[in-house]
Amino acid sequence: MFGTLKTLMNGANARAEDRLRDNFSIELIDQKIREVDQNLKVAKLTLASLTQKQRGEIRQIETLQSRTDDLMERTSQALADDRQDLVQSAAQAVEDLENELALR
Repeated sequence: MFGTLKTLMNGANARAEDRLRDNFSIELIDQKIREVDQNLKVAKLTLASLTQKQRGEIRQIETLQSRTDDLMERTSQALADDRQDLVQSAAQAVEDLENELALR
């Protein structure tokens, strides 16, 4: 008897839940659409931020590479002029630039 009552109550609860879902289905769908729209906006902002960061890193790498190339030319010229004091400081600067470039 208790099993039958329990089954009847479970059935009534299920029907009530179905009716509730049916009555508010449009509101539930609208809420899901709002949530998805918000998540899409966040994803777009994140993508834009990452794209900007990547572009900045590329610019930094290009600048470092350009500075390294320029310093290498000056170092070669200092070697040709037998300026060991300049060669040593330039070599240290090139090493620093290359380390920073490797980090990026």
